[in-house]
Amino acid sequence: MYSTTHSHHLSLHEESSLKNIKPEHKILLTFFIVISIAFSDVESLFQITSHILIVFSIVFISKIPLKTYLKRLTIDIPFILFALFLPFLSSENNDVIYTFAGIEIFRTGLMDMFAILFKATLGLTMGIVLTAVTTNIEVIYGLQKLKFPQIIIAIMSFTIRYIDVFIDEFKRVKISMRSRGYKEKGLKTLFPIAYASGAMLIRGYERGERVYLSMLSRGFNGSIELKEREYNNSIILIFLTLVSVIILILDKYL
Repeated sequence: MYSTTHSHHLSLHEESSLKNIKPEHKILLTFFIVISIAFSDVESLFQITSHILIVFSIVFISKIPLKTYLKRLTIDIPFILFALFLPFLSSENNDVIYTFAGIEIFRTGLMDMFAILFKATLGLTMGIVLTAVTTNIEVIYGLQKLKFPQIIIAIMSFTIRYIDVFIDEFKRVKISMRSRGYKEKGLKTLFPIAYASGAMLIRGYERGERVYLSMLSRGFNGSIELKEREYNNSIILIFLTLVSVIILILDKYL
């Protein structure tokens, strides 16, 4: 059996009140908050302010270092770059609100830009919190408790495991290439990296086949059994999730 105390490169080791919460609770509560953010109305100042306070309250109690949070938030940059063009492209009934040097800025585009920035950033923040306070094995454990299909859980667990293996192997290959005089200068020098990546993919496939056959010979039936351990409950996280959902419902239907 796997122990749920195993950590990975995204999980932080700082003591947090969210560390020892049941993983299925963390996954489920994160899902509800993200859904609440996704369906929120960006024209409602009450919803925007409330969800920002809720999400960053969770970030605060998770004790994620600010530097780590900002570094992981860089995944949001493509969404930001895409959103910055929307005020000049997205329009409805030619709703121009400002013209500068012949360039028109549309109200619909501005609202779309803000919606993407608001929802993508807060949704990503919840994902950062979940991965920072939950190890990969605990995520698998939580998904099993939530009755996800075993085949999906198995695929996810092996994918997480072998992404780390592939990254470590690629680092060793680059170190080996540099020790033989390889230097990255321009596009032409990227060809050796491409060849090495292709060779690694083939080796990874062959290794995966060997591992799978080895697991079958040891009685693997498609399910992964994890060791049971004691977890706590978090009244704060449950409360913030309920507030997030209630705010969405009240603002939508009242």
